[in-house]
Amino acid sequence: MTSSRAVLRTVTALDTANNKSNGAFQAHARQSRIIIGTATPTDAGVVKTRFEGDFFGGGGNEIFSNSNGLRIRHAYGELGGLLAGQTWSNFMHFTAYPTTVDFNGPVGVSFIRQAQVRYTMPMGGGALSVSAENAETTGFKGSRDVLPDFTARYKWAGDGGGIEFAGLARQLQTDDPAATGDDSAFAYGLMLAGRLNVTNSTTLMAGAIFGDGVGRYLYTSFSNNDSGVGRSGIGEGYIDPNGDLEAIEAFGFNVAASQQWTPKFKSGLSYGRVEGDQPENLFPNSFETLQSVHFSNFYQVADPVTLGLELSFVDKELMNGDSADNTRLQASAQFSF
Repeated sequence: MTSSRAVLRTVTALDTANNKSNGAFQAHARQSRIIIGTATPTDAGVVKTRFEGDFFGGGGNEIFSNSNGLRIRHAYGELGGLLAGQTWSNFMHFTAYPTTVDFNGPVGVSFIRQAQVRYTMPMGGGALSVSAENAETTGFKGSRDVLPDFTARYKWAGDGGGIEFAGLARQLQTDDPAATGDDSAFAYGLMLAGRLNVTNSTTLMAGAIFGDGVGRYLYTSFSNNDSGVGRSGIGEGYIDPNGDLEAIEAFGFNVAASQQWTPKFKSGLSYGRVEGDQPENLFPNSFETLQSVHFSNFYQVADPVTLGLELSFVDKELMNGDSADNTRLQASAQFSF
């Protein structure tokens, strides 16, 4: 059995960055997705596969062709509780992830897709999942990945809401000659998230992530990289004056509320924040703090057609004292078939 689904979303954005009032307009359909899934009965159980891609890959231009490359979002298979391939990291909290028009969503959440082997088992009315995932260390010279990133997550959901918590363990390694002492460091992350269904139409959610060397797992971008906000990120490690590799402490959290006004119209308000504790002299252009606010509205014209309108604001302060902000108005039209 196979199935496919495509999404067309045209986004119009008005940006204000670096305390300037000049705006910019952009419309695109790069968020269009192609999804193919299969389910094959076998003696060992049903084997499921999924491929999903969008058009945020490289290439293309906006001069005359507006072509963009297809990129892989998900490509994995499942049999029983075993999953192998590329999909969302097991160190993510979908329980507290709000829906936004902005493709990238709020900062302060864990947002990453990567290759992994995962096993999920039922436990205590919920599910426990453990994984070994692709390790890709960034932020310091000579980084070398010698072990996978290991995660464990427990998730429970009921009529009144849900809760999940997770742990992450990493090994940072460097071949930089400046590392005259310890050339490796243990890194970790902790995550806690919850959702409360106050009524059938009102939902509150919150999530937090903390750790050393967890920067790669914290989302720290705003989708218009020309806005002066961009991708500066938080480093994961550095070599201290004693020649030892040290992990960088980072923290992120988000809160959100969702209201279903009518069967076809809903709104959401979300806030996210990220903080990093890296040395200013080594990471002058990295975030000290980054925060975002999204006010999102969606109207379902018909089952396969949803219109969206969103006002968002993001503000950053760098370790060197520089700052910038960005205000965006986005509209979307999504067609699913």
